Amino acid sequence: MAAINATNHAGQTADANPNTIIYRPITWKDVDAVVELFDRTWPQSGSLEGTRFSTLISRYFVLHYLQPTTFANAAFTPDGTLAGITFIRVAGERPQLDDIDVADEMAATERLIRTNPEASRRLDMVKNSFALELDLERGSKANETTLGELELFVVNPDVRGHGVGGGLWKRMQQYLAAWDVDAFYLHTDSDCDVSFYDHKGLERIAQRPAGTPVEEGKEPLFDDMFIYRGRVNA
Repeated sequence: MAAINATNHAGQTADANPNTIIYRPITWKDVDAVVELFDRTWPQSGSLEGTRFSTLISRYFVLHYLQPTTFANAAFTPDGTLAGITFIRVAGERPQLDDIDVADEMAATERLIRTNPEASRRLDMVKNSFALELDLERGSKANETTLGELELFVVNPDVRGHGVGGGLWKRMQQYLAAWDVDAFYLHTDSDCDVSFYDHKGLERIAQRPAGTPVEEGKEPLFDDMFIYRGRVNA
């Protein structure tokens, strides 16, 4: 599914130059495009690969990250293709899309996922990983030492190397600085390019190796999990 056409929003400037990228906050109408990009980047494997259930699990992920997000920013090419997104949370601020009951959307998505046994099992694994993330946050005191979190950061592989990731990163820093946030953290794993965060000078403050179950009898992790902490450049 293609992204909706990028349009001007209040306070936003859309440059029609075909060599430029248009940055603007996302709306609810953009969520399907975000899900599509997420599913392309981290698809489900095996029997779910290329199925609607892979897309539904990706939708569950996106809604999970969107629910607390206070600034969901996106980059679009001039033809309306989603080039990348950042979901950012500042403690104590209202979610950007608070007019939508994201929890209800997640529940509806989960009901659809549960109709397939393998998809249901994968969703249980997803929820286990979320529990492990919270455990890592508590152990590293991530929320006690920062006011911001980068919930989700994805760049369309078709535009990598064209400065989209850097543009989104810069705007994230500007947003956090505007809210007087001096430090932030993010979750990632070995399925991602963690060298980007090393290059940006972020500090790895927590990690959990692959093979660790959230509790006895639960599915183990397939990737190493990390938390990185970074300073905000005003």
